[in-house]
Amino acid sequence: MIALLHTGAAKFPQNLLPRARQAVCSLLRAGVLKGYSSIVSRKLASHGFGASMAAMSSFPPQRYHYFLVLDFEATCDKPQIHPQEIIEFPILKLNGRTMEIESTFHMYVQPVVHPQLTPFCTELTGIIQGMVDGQPSLQQVLERVDEWMAKEGLLDPSVKSIFVTCGDWDLKVMLPGQCQYLGLPVADYFKQWINLKKAYSFAMGSWPKNGLLDMNKGLNLQHIGRPHSGIGE
Repeated sequence: MIALLHTGAAKFPQNLLPRARQAVCSLLRAGVLKGYSSIVSRKLASHGFGASMAAMSSFPPQRYHYFLVLDFEATCDKPQIHPQEIIEFPILKLNGRTMEIESTFHMYVQPVVHPQLTPFCTELTGIIQGMVDGQPSLQQVLERVDEWMAKEGLLDPSVKSIFVTCGDWDLKVMLPGQCQYLGLPVADYFKQWINLKKAYSFAMGSWPKNGLLDMNKGLNLQHIGRPHSGIGE
């Protein structure tokens, strides 16, 4: 949806305008795209949204100042290994008003239970052994995340931010599961998030079984980055 709003008007297929109008209005009602200020109004108007503009003014103010886009990569194999461990920890700080990336947190993590990456894991994620060897532990990375959150003003009670993930796995399964295994606390800011798949499903009326690939296809967008690469995707 972010890419849709940044697509040139001349490039946006006219036959998709009704569907796009429905998607934007649905996401607004869902609280995902509340009040992006004048920049979004101009973008939508340039795409021929016309009457939809008046409807936008009736929506409540933007709920979040920042969206924190997160996508873990973890140790894996076929059959799956247990426990899985986070090996890439990326966060993009996205301004909820301008939709610009203001800051990036990115670190690789040293796995300890299964320190040697499998060939399957490297092929899937593009992460090689040398990228995780000697890197900080998950506990150390979580401490760095907290320092970054503080530096970026995200721990200020007056600043509202929320994580955004493609699915519930990252923050419902992976992080709390590994923290439980290691006896580490999970910070409160990791305990709520926007599942982009649910937002897309609400707006478009279909569940994206293949995640980003299906969502890109449904919105007629070209995929950018390497699939299963945390910071790249």
